[in-house]
Amino acid sequence: MYTNRSFDRKFGRKDSWKGRGNTPLWPWKACFWSLLCLMAAIVLTVALLLLSGLWKVSSVTVVGNIQYPAEELVEASGITVGDRMGDFDRKGVAEKLMAEYPLVRSVKVSRRLNGKVILKVTEETDLYYTCHRENYYLVSAKDLTVLGIASYGEEYRGYGAIYLGFPEEARLTVGEKVRFEYLPYEPVSQPEEMATFEIETQEPQEEYSYVWEFVDKMMTSPMKGRITGVDTSDKYDLYLVFDGHIKIRFGNMKNLDDKIDLAVTILKEKIDGSTMPALLDVSNIKEGSFRANPDIKLPEWAG
Repeated sequence: MYTNRSFDRKFGRKDSWKGRGNTPLWPWKACFWSLLCLMAAIVLTVALLLLSGLWKVSSVTVVGNIQYPAEELVEASGITVGDRMGDFDRKGVAEKLMAEYPLVRSVKVSRRLNGKVILKVTEETDLYYTCHRENYYLVSAKDLTVLGIASYGEEYRGYGAIYLGFPEEARLTVGEKVRFEYLPYEPVSQPEEMATFEIETQEPQEEYSYVWEFVDKMMTSPMKGRITGVDTSDKYDLYLVFDGHIKIRFGNMKNLDDKIDLAVTILKEKIDGSTMPALLDVSNIKEGSFRANPDIKLPEWAG
């Protein structure tokens, strides 16, 4: 091992070549220039391959996918073995996959010198779906963006999505976040014929803020892993379906934390493995009740 003194003696270094604490700088400078030359060589190699057309795709691999088969995503990307690496636009491939597959949140396309193309896919995992104005919508639970629209909800249920029933004033547009707007109406000549409805505030986003508050409370409660769906269409009759067969009525938002605690306590006492339809009513925290009966009507989405 060289000391500073022996290093200076061997290489004839002066004090001006020393860093803080007399640490020699020459080896670090050599590493820097070596790394710079290596990077330049790589860039030059890639440029030559692109210009000569010799850099071709040897394989296409998908990583991170859960919901969609890798073969399907590869085919949809349009990249095939034998294509020249410069013939496809990485940003265009990512945008195409996100447009065709609603659960694909992002795609990173990487190219390797050995000809491998890697599609790193990030998918949505926490999902809601809803039936609103005769259409089914898929909604991200992460940021409430509408991911897709369909005529039937079977496919969305297959994704493991939780049903979320919205008030009539909800507006759902693919690619946008769920929002609320009051229904427009045409003015009429006779005031008594004008359609009206009661509102508590002037702004719909404030009026319907209870929707997200209620959903957040349910999804962070001890029941969250077994909730089939939540209905917020009526702010005075909020409810959810637990395990696909137990309807839990909460009424309004008043004393919601206490109602959740009561519901959890009763569920622990009453759940016995039966799948018979049941109604658990905690809308009155002083008189919580549980009733199992095959004639209890559950919503269609309860399954």
